[in-house]
Amino acid sequence: MKIRCLLSVILVIILYVSAKADDSRVSFDRKSVIAVRTQEPPKIDGYLDDEVWKAAPVADKFIQYSPFSGRPASFDTEVRILYDDEAVYFAAVMYDPNPDSIFVHLGQRDSGNGLNSDKFNIEISTFNDGINGETFSLSASGVQSDSKARQASAESWGRGDMSWDAVWYSRVRVTDEGWVAEIKIPFSALRFPRVGEQAWGINFWREIRRYREESSWSYVNREIGTNFSHLGEIKGLSNLIPPLRLSLTPYVSGYYEKYDGEKPGYTYNGGLDIKYGINESFTLDATLIPDFGQVQSDDQVLNLTPYETKYNERRPFFMEGTELFSRGDIFYSRRIGTRPKLYGQAAGQVGENEELITNPQESALINASKLSGRTRGGLGIGLFNAMTKPMYAEIEQLSAGEIRSFRTEPFTNFNMVVLDQSLKNNSFVSIANTNVWRNAPKDEFYYTANVTATDFRLQNSTRKYSVSGKAAISQKYFDSATADLGHTYELTGGKTGGIFRAEYKISAISDTYDPNDMGYLRRNNEFENSVTLSYNTHIPFWKIYTTRNSLSFSYNQLYEPRVFTGSAISYNSMIILSNYWSVRLSANYKPGGEDDYYEPRMTGRYYHRPRELNATFTIDTDKSKIYYINLRSTVAKKWSEYDQGSFSSRIEQEVKLSTRMIMGLELDYSNSRNEMGWVAFDQVTNDIVFGKRDNTTITTTIQSEYIFTADSYLTFRLRHYWSRADYDGLFFRLLENGSLSPVTYSGNPDRNYNAFNIDMVYTWRFAPGSEMTLVWKNAIYSSDSLIAYDYMDNLRNMFEYPVLNSLSLKILYYLDYQSLKKRG
Repeated sequence: MKIRCLLSVILVIILYVSAKADDSRVSFDRKSVIAVRTQEPPKIDGYLDDEVWKAAPVADKFIQYSPFSGRPASFDTEVRILYDDEAVYFAAVMYDPNPDSIFVHLGQRDSGNGLNSDKFNIEISTFNDGINGETFSLSASGVQSDSKARQASAESWGRGDMSWDAVWYSRVRVTDEGWVAEIKIPFSALRFPRVGEQAWGINFWREIRRYREESSWSYVNREIGTNFSHLGEIKGLSNLIPPLRLSLTPYVSGYYEKYDGEKPGYTYNGGLDIKYGINESFTLDATLIPDFGQVQSDDQVLNLTPYETKYNERRPFFMEGTELFSRGDIFYSRRIGTRPKLYGQAAGQVGENEELITNPQESALINASKLSGRTRGGLGIGLFNAMTKPMYAEIEQLSAGEIRSFRTEPFTNFNMVVLDQSLKNNSFVSIANTNVWRNAPKDEFYYTANVTATDFRLQNSTRKYSVSGKAAISQKYFDSATADLGHTYELTGGKTGGIFRAEYKISAISDTYDPNDMGYLRRNNEFENSVTLSYNTHIPFWKIYTTRNSLSFSYNQLYEPRVFTGSAISYNSMIILSNYWSVRLSANYKPGGEDDYYEPRMTGRYYHRPRELNATFTIDTDKSKIYYINLRSTVAKKWSEYDQGSFSSRIEQEVKLSTRMIMGLELDYSNSRNEMGWVAFDQVTNDIVFGKRDNTTITTTIQSEYIFTADSYLTFRLRHYWSRADYDGLFFRLLENGSLSPVTYSGNPDRNYNAFNIDMVYTWRFAPGSEMTLVWKNAIYSSDSLIAYDYMDNLRNMFEYPVLNSLSLKILYYLDYQSLKKRG
């Protein structure tokens, strides 16, 4: 209680001082631009010689976002807007006195900010709420990127949810005066209310890559809110009739797979993705008989922790347009089609004279669908549903030749509902629910799981002060009773805009809260109080472009029983220099160590970790240059009798061999010396056994891409991950007070693990929304107790393990109802 009061006093003092000292008072009136209706749509060819463009007013006078916030842009930019019953059209002229200096590097679609090229961006918020919207980005080399808005800082303009893809049309052309962009965005790619007069939020951005200058038509204050909270407005849009939004994307795919020691396998698949606009604002997305075999291989690791490894979602359907389903933080799409619950039990079902023939590692997806949209009153509604097949392991009785099945997963239905209401001042409140139902008798493995969550953000009119929070309840139903009721909540408040910022956060996760049937939670049973103070500068001075600095204090306890587990002081600082190099320093100090209640893998027991200090230093060069390098090193020191410490380093390099070809190499090395970790639970003595180990990991990643055109490119990625856990023969018994006492242990927990993957992909976008992909995958995974100390010896041993080779071809063809209707 004393700690909480002290943190609150510190927060109040900082809020008062920062409010007085904050000089971020730059304000601009909201701009507006008129869109003109046209009977004759312009030809999208990059030549702005259509007569209709002359009737459209100009949006100009762009204002710098960086490096000198608030100053006029270095070069003029002019934007015009037209519309008809089918689409909205944009013509942009980016003047540049040195057109031969315009960056025109090619890249993959959705390269976004990572593309080394001049860019023009359009931000549209059809509901004009300052929170939701879409970004359409076009490079001077003709590469398209698009994204959905997400809750992020203004520093992340042009990013957002890059997995969202729309079908739109564009052309660019470099001229003697600079470069031009001509864009057509069909209304079928947008959602907007059916009203007489539309009021859309709009902003235009331009990046002059050689200067690293970003400017916008409507001024964006970097110190307050997000870029979507600073939109201007389109006027003149009237009598728009939302079109019937119906598109089909059928696909066919074929796979050739060869696993060492087995016969080659051939498979053929076909399926369909459907997008249907139920009304002007809501869209149904469905995938029938999906095929995700071409997605990039997971970066698998040796996991020595008590926590589940979380992998990124790479399946397009589960990535695209899911921003509503992130509300409440209870949705982790990798749960769908994951490993069957009783996968590990199958081997135990094999009897005498029997053999386990097949045991699928993933549950097969039958179909998935999502319905999402927003009403004219700002209410967002999202519905998600997915179903997976029953999965069986097959066991053969060798003498009789008979095969029996063991069910590892029943038919399972995943469901989610989200309601998200936009409020004034870019605030919102939402409620979400997930439900997982399995068609099986309810027991310790199969049960119905239900999670309900809410989150909110409330800001004042200046958007400098805010309160945000979330809360959730989890339930598991066994038989007819409700069991394992759990909850979590988090509340954060303070000054979140301006140069000086200060926030106080209190969060709790009960010991029974478990959203992991459809969500992801690393660990529960936590209670935390923290204060974060930050100071950011956005006005360049001397040789410094911008800085970000923060200092945090946290005090941690278990939720039940409410006992102290540790406290920490964290410092983070980043400086971006005028040459666009950046330097980062972060440090974390735990003065009293930590009582770790998770490493022992037994309720109520804990391991006391010693006092620790770790520091990370990172330096980045200018990524727009031909050669780019990122260096990062972390050093940690623990004050213990076992001389514990760790060191890690990463070197990332990228070379732009031409405007079409990039090659990259990343080397990661980490070593934890004399680390103490859980080994086993001794069933005889009832001891929790720990061991002293050195854990060394080396990861090599090689990436390259060759861009033939903006719609045709070849990418290559090779990753070799090698990690070894080398125990030195010293084992310990965990005592009740969290300390360790030497003990004799006869097992061998040493582990030498390799993951080797190659992903080579050729992509050809032969028509808007349509593409062909040819993918070669190569994979080797090895794990044993024989430690290798020499890199080349380990490599030779790894290549003795079976290799999986896969070659696949997939063709998707986009069919849009409006286009087919016009052809008819």
